Formats: sequence, C-alpha cells, structure tokens
Amino acid sequence: MIGELEDAIVARVNAAQAAGLWPYKLLTVDTYGGQIDESTQSTFRFPAVFVAFTRMKQQGMLGERSRLVAVHLVLYVAARNPRNERATRHGDMHEPGSFQIAEDLIALLENQRLGLPMHRPLMHTEIETLFVARKSDGAHAESILAISFECQFAWSAALPECANVSADDWLKTGQTFYLKPGDDVADAAALIVHAAP
Repeated sequence: MIGELEDAIVARVNAAQAAGLWPYKLLTVDTYGGQIDESTQSTFRFPAVFVAFTRMKQQGMLGERSRLVAVHLVLYVAARNPRNERATRHGDMHEPGSFQIAEDLIALLENQRLGLPMHRPLMHTEIETLFVARKSDGAHAESILAISFECQFAWSAALPECANVSADDWLKTGQTFYLKPGDDVADAAALIVHAAP
C-alpha cells in the first residue's frame, strides 16, 4: 500500500503536467532516493518534486486484526533560479519559485484518495524550508521545501494464510533447524500449535 501511494502521487503530478495545469514544467518528478544533498551540487534537473514515505503510526483498532493507521508522506520541492536566492522562492517570469510549486501541489493533492481505499484522504499538514542556498551567484541559488501530507488507511495485521481461519481452527507453523552450517539435512524440527483467537 505504501509503495502504491508514492507511485499514485507521482502519477497524479505527471498527469497534471500532461494536462497543462501549470504554466511551467517540472523537469524531475520521482520518488525520493537521497537525491538531495546540501553538501554537494544537485545533479537532478530543476524544478523538481520528490515523494517520500516517512512513517506510519497506529491510530486505533478497528477489530481484532485491523488497525486504523496514519500514513505520513513528504513532497520535496526543489527550485533553482539563475538570478538570486529570492527568485528561487518567489519565482520570476521565466522560472517558478518553490512557493508557487508547493502551493500548486497542495491544491492538486489536498483531499484526494488517488484511487486507493483510504479511510481519510490526503491532507496537507505542514510546509518547512529544508534548504535555501546562501549564494546569490546565479546557477547555484536553490530553494528546497518539504511539504508534509497525511492520510489514513485500514491496515490488516492478519497473515495471508490466516485470512479464512475460523475460531475452531488451529494455526500450525513448522520450523526446521540446521545445526551444521551448509548441511542440507535437518537436525531438528518443531511444530508450533496454538488456537486461533
């Protein structure tokens, strides 16, 4: 579900671009894999948006094996402007600023379920400045914002093999032990049996 959510956000941003929803083009739209590094010059194409799952937290129980969970995501918005650092945030007639991109993404994603079975849709919760280049030497002026979103899912804790177990059934797990490394012959075995709840 988490991977599907990241991919669904990337797909929605790409679809918005294809429809010409904004007067600018995001040159990089991807899931986050460590592309942003303040200690080195960025190598991806600007402006950019990266989607990252950050955490999932239980909110409550919906049944014996079902939980209501809050999923937190962050969208990193990166803008560059050859004029100066203020233009990276505010933009100009040629390049969008990080503020405009952030506001457009919030409008695009707020209250969306993205075709997924969400208990509560995406809600924007916070924007913070992650990085602003201190240089005003043109090409190196960058602004990166972190936009936080949250949504809720019903999460099933049951293992797939337990899905159709009735109260009268017993769950069995077989374990085999190899005491000699590299040996293909089992030295011991155990059958763990317990009643289904």
